[in-house]
Parts: sequence; C-alpha cells; structure tokens
Amino acid sequence: MYQVQAEEADVKIEKISFKTKDDKDTEVQLYFQLGAYESFSGGGMDPNDWGPPVFDDIPDRTSDGLREVVLDEVLTIPKGETASIQIVGKKEILYEEGDKEFAVAADTGDFKMITGRSTKKAFEQRLKDADFVGEITYHTYTAKVTSTPSLSPSSSKLPTLPPNDDSTSPSMLPSNRPSSSPDDGNGGDDTPKEYDTPNVNDAGDNAKGIMFTITSKSKEVRITDLGIIGKDAKESDLWVYYQKGYYAAFDALNKDAWDEALKKKVALVPNEIFDLKLDEDITIPAGETVSVYVVSKKGVLYEKPSKNEFDIYAQSGDFDVRVGTTTKKEFQQPEKLAEFAGRFVYQTKG
Repeated sequence: MYQVQAEEADVKIEKISFKTKDDKDTEVQLYFQLGAYESFSGGGMDPNDWGPPVFDDIPDRTSDGLREVVLDEVLTIPKGETASIQIVGKKEILYEEGDKEFAVAADTGDFKMITGRSTKKAFEQRLKDADFVGEITYHTYTAKVTSTPSLSPSSSKLPTLPPNDDSTSPSMLPSNRPSSSPDDGNGGDDTPKEYDTPNVNDAGDNAKGIMFTITSKSKEVRITDLGIIGKDAKESDLWVYYQKGYYAAFDALNKDAWDEALKKKVALVPNEIFDLKLDEDITIPAGETVSVYVVSKKGVLYEKPSKNEFDIYAQSGDFDVRVGTTTKKEFQQPEKLAEFAGRFVYQTKG
C-alpha cells in the first residue's frame, strides 16, 4: 500500500502498471480510497476502510514486461488531497525498499508518491517500507500524460511483496485540573473537550522524551492543554514541541525543525496526570497529522506498545493517537516504541 498526493490540479488516474516476480497470469485486486491510509480507523489494515476493489481481474501484459491495470472508471484525486492505493496479488509484486514510510519517494510535478508499506498478505502483518515501482497513466484538467512517470527499480534484485494466497471507556486518573463535565460528543465547536488515552493506568515505563503523532478526523482540532504523567515529583525543565506531518518525514532530531508549544519548569506528580496549559496551541487541520514531542529531564511515563510505529492505539471522536518512539535525551537517537499516556484538552472547529 502507498499514497499519492495531488499538487496543483486534480489528478485522474487511468492505468497503473507494475512488475510481478514471474510472467505468469495472476489475479490482482486494486483498492483505492481518498485519504491517507494511516488516518483510517484500522491504519490501512482493515478491509472495511477500503471498500470493494476498483479492479479485480487478471491485468494485461505490456510490451516492456509490466502488468497493466486498465481502470473502467478513472480514479480522481482532488487538488491538494491524498489518496491511498493498495495492490494485492497471488503472485509476488516487485517494489523497491523505501527509506521511511510516509516520506516523499518521488515528485512528478503533478503529484507526489509517498513511501508506503508492504504486507505479508492483504490486510495482514506489515513488513517493509516500500516504494512503488511501475508506471501511472493519468491526466490533469490541463494536460494529458501518457505512460509516465516510470518509477523504475534501481536494482534487478528487488525485494518482493509476498503473495496473497488466501484462496482471505478510557480510564480516568486523578488530575490537578478542576473537574469538568466529560465530553458527550454533542458540544459546539468552541466547547472545551477532554480525552484521556486508554493506557493512563498502565503506563509504567519512563523516558526523557516521547515523540508521537495525532491525526484529526472531520474537524480541525486545537489542543490547548496537555496532561502528562511524571516519573517523580522533582522540579525539572519540560518542553512540548510540535510540527505538521509525520516526524519520519522531516529531520525530527533537529530542534530547528520543530515549533515550541511549551517551555516550563514544573514538578510533575508521580503516577498522576498533570495538566499543562500550552503557551501556543497545537492546531491540526481536518484530516491532517501533527507530530508532538514531549521532553522532561526527570522523565515522563509511557506504555510499551503491542502495535507497530504509527499504528493507531487511541481514538477520540475527533482524532487518532499513534504509536511513537522514545528518545534517550532531547533530540537524540530514538530508542523504543512507545504509546504516549496522558490527557488532551482541546476544541474543534468546522
């Protein structure tokens, strides 16, 4: 599975060509859905998020050895938006191992190809970061493009996508915050809401830094306060940083790549949520993702995840929270995967 992001015009895809490991005819399913698959409720691994395939047949062969899916109806990606595509076949499909999932792998000028992920079978077990290898025939509202761009393999020995052979209420901790009515989902856009991650009673590991991502749903989300669980009660420096997009897509270990939402000396409360008013709100436009980085010299608590990095582990009615990573110290090498444990106080708009 991978993503395509339209740039200055609507992109209308007519054909998608790719290479299989051998030359035998094989049935292929091609799935298409607007939006980034990491924002789907199942993180791209739930077939209900995709709907029926837009192609389910044996693709044609091209003169240059590719398999070509000719679509009955063009797939439209509106200007500035992202779409997710998943190709599933009983024969292995070639791809090129990507540098990092969600990073830009290629830019045609009309759209960007985003590094995706191979899976063991359809909607099962994520494997390696994967870049699409093949050709996309498309047009925009201003120009027609034929059989380009060709995203060719850089090596004759490429990793392969294994075949698809399926012959197929959060806990509440004590808080230093005055009590308020829980969100019932019916408040107006300006109504303050609270959401506690479901792991707040299970957070037992600690780290100096925790980096994670939040993806909003149908409305803009503006985070005004962040609740953090401390390791001990000693006063220490604490920072909260944020940046638009996935931290894997920018230089997350460079402090200059982040915006500062909070810098404060604070004595966190051991094993309790301590709410902190941010100096600068963290705004997440509807359907987009923001990375958050919490740093405390005395450490903050988190839970070890049972899922992969960037998988969704917590969901409010307005946003998803994804598995992130710890860092040994501020802006140093990532160490372990982590689920942030705490509270979000926020408002919505739209």
